[in-house]
Amino acid sequence: MSSTTSTSSMTARPVYGEFRQPPVIESTNSRIPVTPAVLRSIFASSRSPNEERSISRIAFFRFAGWLISCIGISFAAARNRGLKNTASLLGVV
Repeated sequence: MSSTTSTSSMTARPVYGEFRQPPVIESTNSRIPVTPAVLRSIFASSRSPNEERSISRIAFFRFAGWLISCIGISFAAARNRGLKNTASLLGVV
């Protein structure tokens, strides 16, 4: 029996009507993905713990205020439309 060896080249060749794709060469340079947690840690490292706590507290109260105002506007709009209960506001009924 004879054994055959095949060689691969970097060009695509037609094989029975299909094209053989060149092999994918993985890069050996791995990069750290930039995620929100990575960005937050970069900015947090430039501040003291007290500054970080103060900024987090301000952001929380701004978000809570925005959420409460959205709920208040929704209830005010529901009252003007004549809806009597919360279930109809949510579209359940």
